[in-house]
Amino acid sequence: MRLFAQICLLFVALSPIACSAQDGPMRYLEGEQYRKVSSVTEPKDASKITVTEVFWYGCAHCYAFEPYMRKWAETKPGDVVFERMPNSLGRPVGLLHSRAYYTAEQLGIEKQFTPKMFAAMHDQRLPMSTESAIGTLATQLGIDEAKFSSTFEGFAVDSQVRRAEQRSRDWGVTGTPTVIVGGKYMTAPSMAHGSDEAIDVVRFLVDKVRAERK
Repeated sequence: MRLFAQICLLFVALSPIACSAQDGPMRYLEGEQYRKVSSVTEPKDASKITVTEVFWYGCAHCYAFEPYMRKWAETKPGDVVFERMPNSLGRPVGLLHSRAYYTAEQLGIEKQFTPKMFAAMHDQRLPMSTESAIGTLATQLGIDEAKFSSTFEGFAVDSQVRRAEQRSRDWGVTGTPTVIVGGKYMTAPSMAHGSDEAIDVVRFLVDKVRAERK
């Protein structure tokens, strides 16, 4: 009888540990910390998992989340492709900012331009609501004014902006920042209740997509 009691006490003592270990991977639930997108995008390469950060330069939450995504991207798994995708949120100035992002990308200065654009809007409180104002940042990075303007107004940038807007609609994106994993699931700091937590959910979803493709 005493042996039975000791076994029961041992089980009670260990059960919280066992439950904690078992419940760890299940702490993120569909409909709570993440959800499925409205229309799933099939991967071009099933061996790669694309993680897309949907953002807007004018979004203070995106500015706050940016360092977390950059840090994660530096140590992401080898089979993960990271991309940023601007979204206008239906604002004319948002479309202007989307053009700014793709112009910087076309000119090869996006990594330097994005922090400057965020800082201009959120630290210096500049509206950055004209092509001229945005172009000033590009010239500070060594880009010729005429080259910036021709790229900004060009067909390639226009096509990228239109495609980004359509992808956001297809996925059902309604706010920024939003992170799409594998073209199938979405999460956000607002869903995960924090930036660190959102990065953890991204890692969880990468593992989930990887497992589902096997």
